[in-house]
Parts: sequence; structure tokens; C-alpha cells
Amino acid sequence: MSVEIDQSGKIEQLSVNTVVALANDCSSAVFISVSSKRKLFIKLKHSKTKRNVLYPTLFTILIFIALKQLKVFPNILLVDEEYTGKDEIIKSLLTKLILKTRPKWDGEIRFVRVGKPSPSHKLAWGIYNKNKKLKYVKIDEIEILKFLS
Repeated sequence: MSVEIDQSGKIEQLSVNTVVALANDCSSAVFISVSSKRKLFIKLKHSKTKRNVLYPTLFTILIFIALKQLKVFPNILLVDEEYTGKDEIIKSLLTKLILKTRPKWDGEIRFVRVGKPSPSHKLAWGIYNKNKKLKYVKIDEIEILKFLS
């Protein structure tokens, strides 16, 4: 089973909410508000993590949190190319996070262009635009910081 992964409202844009959605045979989405992102970046202000690595790292954490919501774990992850040139950082960290909870996972992570017709794009965009019928998990900065400590 494969899932496509897309983001609406980049994590580093502090004036918009962020949604990371997974969809195909099954779906999941996480939402982080502007206020939670601002608190997160205040706490990370003096972090030793470089900004060019921080954003793909936060994106990866959001993907992992969304993956944990799925009842059936996919073996192929099709991640939208949100952070050009950072594919290896995302792939390495995501694999590491998955293997902590699913040591026997031998899946594959691929980077693709997820277009507007994609189910993950439609889900992320719908939640981003406040479609109340769509389900998602709202997270805050505390949940993300757990992964960075």
C-alpha cells in the first residue's frame, strides 16, 4: 500500500496554519496553528539546528505524526518535493523515526511532485481552507518538541 504526502501552508510561514496530509487507500492529517508555530519557533530560536535543516526536519516530524494515526501502515511513501535538495535529510530522519516504532518496516520513501488532483493535496487543501467535514489531528508545539529533544 502506498500513500501520497502533501503539505499546505509551509511550516516556516508563521502567518498561516500548516496541514500535512497523507492519502490514497487510507488517510490522515495533522494541523498546526499559527500560534503553535510561533511558540515553536520562539523555543527553537536559540537551537543549534541550522535553519536550512530545521524546516525539512519539522516537515518530517509532521509526516511521522500523521503516519502514526494510520491503522494500516503503508510500505511506500510518496512525499511531495517541498524542500528541494533536502530529500536525503527527510528520508533519513523519517526512516529513523519509523524504525523506532516499526523495527521490521522495509518500505520505501520516494519523492514526487504531488499535483492538485492528488488525494493528499485535496485533503490538505480542504483542511487548510477550513472544510469542517474533513478529519484531522490538531497538534501543538509541545508534541513537535518531543521529537527534537
